[in-house]
Amino acid sequence: MSRYLVENTPDGIKISQHTAERLYAHVDLIPYAETMTRLDAGEWDDDFDLALAIIIKWCKSDSPYSHHDALLLWRWLIAYSFDYEQRQENGTVTVEWNPGEFRECAIYRGKHGAINLYLSAERFAMANNIEGALIEKYGTEQGTLNAIQFYAAMRDENGGLSNMGREVLCELHDSFIKELNESGMPEAPTAH
Repeated sequence: MSRYLVENTPDGIKISQHTAERLYAHVDLIPYAETMTRLDAGEWDDDFDLALAIIIKWCKSDSPYSHHDALLLWRWLIAYSFDYEQRQENGTVTVEWNPGEFRECAIYRGKHGAINLYLSAERFAMANNIEGALIEKYGTEQGTLNAIQFYAAMRDENGGLSNMGREVLCELHDSFIKELNESGMPEAPTAH
């Protein structure tokens, strides 16, 4: 039995959590218009099953959505697929996320070394390096549509990464690792 019950309602996606008493307690009601923004912000990054259930309900709703919503959805799906594949291939490592708070992170191993993966950092890197380049070249509206199409091509028919998608993300991570090896850790956050 799932820990959560996720349902479409007229007002949004209702999440209830399974309790020890074998009941469901209300957790949240996510307005459809906020769902993709909250997904992209990482609200459910620690619970892939819940995030995927929310995505399915959002996709099955009749709620209108924008190209920006679709972009956020595709960005999350590609980052998740890469993280999932790397967990299967290279395993995970436990890291201290905040003082006293630990998380399991996937490990990427490439031709220049290894690096921990964080879904929020994956999405940021994709937004900056993939979407940023397309929007700069084609403008916001067309660049966003091109990014959606590019992300769709990065997934295969089974929901995993296509060969092209895997190559793009591996090249991106290899360049990050190479830069770290050559220049060290930047003193301040740097956009790639």
